[in-house]
Amino acid sequence: MGKDRTDKPLPQPHKRPSQARAKFTVDSLYEGFVRIWRRDGPEAATTRAIAEESGYAVGTLYEYFPNRTALLSGYVRHCMEQLCNDLAAANTALEGQPWETRLRKLVSLTLDEDGQAPYFDREMLERETQIASDARHRQIFQHLARTWSHCIAQWEDFPGPVDDTVIDILLLTLWGGRRYSFLVDAGTPDQRGELSTRMARALLLPEE
Repeated sequence: MGKDRTDKPLPQPHKRPSQARAKFTVDSLYEGFVRIWRRDGPEAATTRAIAEESGYAVGTLYEYFPNRTALLSGYVRHCMEQLCNDLAAANTALEGQPWETRLRKLVSLTLDEDGQAPYFDREMLERETQIASDARHRQIFQHLARTWSHCIAQWEDFPGPVDDTVIDILLLTLWGGRRYSFLVDAGTPDQRGELSTRMARALLLPEE
């Protein structure tokens, strides 16, 4: 069996916030982190600078994150959880609409066509080997795939079930393409959206 890229434990957040006040605190820390990252560069995003930018004592930050690498890990997880939540919410909001309309919305959100997803850039992508093991990457991808599968199962007018392998292939194309676009600057998401939706439709429809 293959091994993860490293046997050394990767930095992780101390805990996940469960109470509203803790969630607000962590979200504020993420917002401060992103402001510094974008304004002053990744190296300026130290734990002390993030705490000061967010209006908290550095000790408060350390309650949730042992270091800034762990904070980046938590932030990337936050980005993925936000995407999955947005997919589910949008699919529910379009209940009763044709499945093609709901598909187009899911594709748009997965590609971040409207630019409303939490900030993510090439530098963050290139540091993922420092914050996530292969097993963690698989877990995140499976969560995204399950979210898509659950959404599709709610399309009352969709002609037939979809195999999990098909959803995996679809997401490897959509999500993989979005991630690779950070490296090659392959046009804007809206330029890819319509073609991606056609591809998704072709993959999802059962063979006649």
